[in-house]
Amino acid sequence: MPYSYAMPVNSEPNSRPLGGVLNTAVHLGHPFGDSLVRPGQALLVDGPLACGKTTLLRSFAERASEAGYLAVTATCSPSERDLPFGVVSQLARGAWKSPGGPPEVPGLPDILHGAGDPVDQAEIARLCHRLCTSLIDHAEHTPLLLAVDDVRHSDPASAHFLLQLVRRLDSTRIAAVFTDDLSLPSSLPLRYELLRAQHLRRIGLGPLAPGQVAEVVVAELGETARRHVGDICAATGGNRLLLHTLLSDYREHGEARQTGYGQSFLSCLHRNEPIFLDVVRALAVVGSALPAADLAWMTGHEPEPISQVLAALTGAGLMDEGEFRQEAARLSVLNDMPAQARRTLHQRAARLLHDQGRPATTIARHLVRAGQIPDSWSAEVLLEVAEQVAVGEEASIAVDLLEQSFEQCPHEERRAVLQAKLAEAEWKINPSTATRHHAPLYGAVRAGRLGLPDSVTLLMQLLWKGGLSEVEGLLAHLREDPAATDQLHAIEAALTCTYPWLAERRVAPAHHGGSAATRAAVWPRAGTVLADVLTGGQSHHTVRRAEEVLRELQLGHDPACHEQAGLFALLALVYGGRNDLASAWCEGALGETGGGPHVPMRQAVLSAARSEIALRRGDLAEAAEQSRAALTHASPGAWGVAIGLPLGALILACTRMGRHEEAGFHVAQTVPNAMFKSSYGLHYLYARGHYFLAAGRHQAALADFLLCGELLTDWGLSSGCDPVPWRIGAAEAWLAQGNHDQARILVYQQLSRPHTDGARARGQSLRLLAATSSAKRRPQLLNEAVGLFTEQEDKYELARTLWDLSQAYHALGEKKQARRTMRRAWHVAKMCDAASLYEEWLPADNQHDATAPTPKSDTAIERLTHSERRVASLAAMGYTNREIAGKLYVTASTVEQHLTRVFRKLDIKHREQLPTELYVDRMELA
Repeated sequence: MPYSYAMPVNSEPNSRPLGGVLNTAVHLGHPFGDSLVRPGQALLVDGPLACGKTTLLRSFAERASEAGYLAVTATCSPSERDLPFGVVSQLARGAWKSPGGPPEVPGLPDILHGAGDPVDQAEIARLCHRLCTSLIDHAEHTPLLLAVDDVRHSDPASAHFLLQLVRRLDSTRIAAVFTDDLSLPSSLPLRYELLRAQHLRRIGLGPLAPGQVAEVVVAELGETARRHVGDICAATGGNRLLLHTLLSDYREHGEARQTGYGQSFLSCLHRNEPIFLDVVRALAVVGSALPAADLAWMTGHEPEPISQVLAALTGAGLMDEGEFRQEAARLSVLNDMPAQARRTLHQRAARLLHDQGRPATTIARHLVRAGQIPDSWSAEVLLEVAEQVAVGEEASIAVDLLEQSFEQCPHEERRAVLQAKLAEAEWKINPSTATRHHAPLYGAVRAGRLGLPDSVTLLMQLLWKGGLSEVEGLLAHLREDPAATDQLHAIEAALTCTYPWLAERRVAPAHHGGSAATRAAVWPRAGTVLADVLTGGQSHHTVRRAEEVLRELQLGHDPACHEQAGLFALLALVYGGRNDLASAWCEGALGETGGGPHVPMRQAVLSAARSEIALRRGDLAEAAEQSRAALTHASPGAWGVAIGLPLGALILACTRMGRHEEAGFHVAQTVPNAMFKSSYGLHYLYARGHYFLAAGRHQAALADFLLCGELLTDWGLSSGCDPVPWRIGAAEAWLAQGNHDQARILVYQQLSRPHTDGARARGQSLRLLAATSSAKRRPQLLNEAVGLFTEQEDKYELARTLWDLSQAYHALGEKKQARRTMRRAWHVAKMCDAASLYEEWLPADNQHDATAPTPKSDTAIERLTHSERRVASLAAMGYTNREIAGKLYVTASTVEQHLTRVFRKLDIKHREQLPTELYVDRMELA
């Protein structure tokens, strides 16, 4: 392996650097003409940690032995610095105890056996003199190489011996080789004697340059590994030991490992002064670089030696200005650290980072890993950190921190507050786990130990979980509390959204919240917006307020009920027919801050909202996928009474996709009884009604639809936006039983509503009204419904309406128009995965009928230009040339020319053979 050399510090001729590759230039034979070191000279190998000094020293000793020298070696260690003559003992075993070695020195055996250690400087000087004389005399017959590794760690008595020997070296047949790191301080006189000696040569070793690293990598791993040279340089800093072990790790496992790279890193630290390990352990705990002053506070050392350690680590390539080059090294340091030392460092890191105003999430991680909250931390600071963490995506860290604080807190009132915050943090992960706190918190509210904000948060959790008896008791308590007056409107609004039968209709305060505390909370205003939609319908004012709520949630406001507030605001938009806005919020700003894996309930709520939006757009596969995601992010038990929303969407999507067996499986799942007393139960009942309708159980379906209406009437919500179009469902059930009169009554009731349910409900009503009207009137009603569904982008309802329209044309004898419309209906149903429709319209044994499209390869379709594809798409949906021309603002002749080229490229003869892959939705054609 090649070595690099540094220029010497002094300018004496014998301090010149050496050129060439060192491991081919070590010569100690006789005569000494061109050798690196010869008798009477000393060689100092200087360099940072793990840069090859020890390897070079061993190479000198091996070659010296081959050349007939008596080579004796010793390794110094910081842990043996207090052992008198520890280095001398190693040299003695190699010299005086070897066959043919110098005669035994008086007093030496006592030292080797650990007895009779010298106690004063005079005795040390006399013994050192005898040792030097013995070696010098023996070297007259047999040349001697003395090699001492890490000489700065030698004990003072041994250093005294080496100092005497170096002073006499130029008149002897002894060569001495020492290794040291001159960048680190040393109080031994030996170093300075060496540096001023005329007979000293120096070799400066350092990390390998990138080019040298590349040579080693290619030699070890082959030419194909050259692309990894940059990463390997960054991971090793050119350090020889790290490079060697990293290449071994790559060769055997393909990545850096703690047992290889990490252990080599650790070995470098353990071979040096304890301050190295202390500093690196502190950096491993913090996980990032720190100034020397901060490290001094964490470790108890002075800043100056810490700065020297940091410089040495960087110079050796082990670290990069206080940053770990590889995570395997940091993990190895952490795993090597005693548990108590690690906890202490985490406590100190938390205090340091808190005093510096660092992010609460970072501080909380250290407090959690400290294992026990130090007494110096005030409860207020802990709550502040926990609340800040809970706002973001680290709810699990907040849980661990609050759990520790709660267990250690001796004060009853403070414990109640901590438990409330703990339940709030656990709620974000899994509401089911938070229920264990509800009983004691309920008792704390009744005993007056819990404040109003925490009491209201507890009420919201109880509403979600369906704890009706506790909800009623807590409501009674709050309604009797004068301090809760300003909050009661928000509470009643939330009840309207969840358990409308519990709500007492109250006049809203003039400024939506009264007190500053109420105005600052987002979820009460979200509940108020949704309650206003349910009671009075959608308006521009409610849309604006819903978006204000979502905008504040995007900024991280109101962590206590973020999930419910977001769901309330999104449902307010959905119920009012603003699927476009709701979808934009889900996929845009809210989706970017949806919580991820650390806040599963937030992600679950977003998925549930997406599934409801997809259903109302007729995107059945998307609705099913998002519903499953909602039930995966949070288990059915975690959803509480709100399970009706994602489960209902999944049942309805599966039913419309023709997956009746799967839909039946979900219908058979157990749901909480309290769900049927909540507004979320309406979604479930409506979906189950459609499942029953598809299964031919018309009476059961009718009962579910009518129950939705009865509940809304009992709750006083019959004048606002219906969460589900139950009248349409009930009318379909009556039609399935052949009762057109009852169906017509419900349809007229729906049409007479003051436009609270929007264009989608009107389109559904017109489709059913056409089913109960004369043949001549049907095309007019159905064409109007087609326009409404096209505008709303509801593909499922559009497909059903187009099919009815084709049947109406057929009944009037307009065969060509009927055929075009039927083809368009089939395409739209196929596009939205409504197998329950297109399989019924085109049975399996008639798949090759003229109405069925001809499959074409993607390559054939890709040959179409953008304009050709736009025209072909509309033609595939059943539009005439004139209708296509009107939509695309071109002439009918242009449309005809485009279609001629399309037929030729796709190798078909007429438009009935156009493939379904050509379908694009209205937004793409705009």
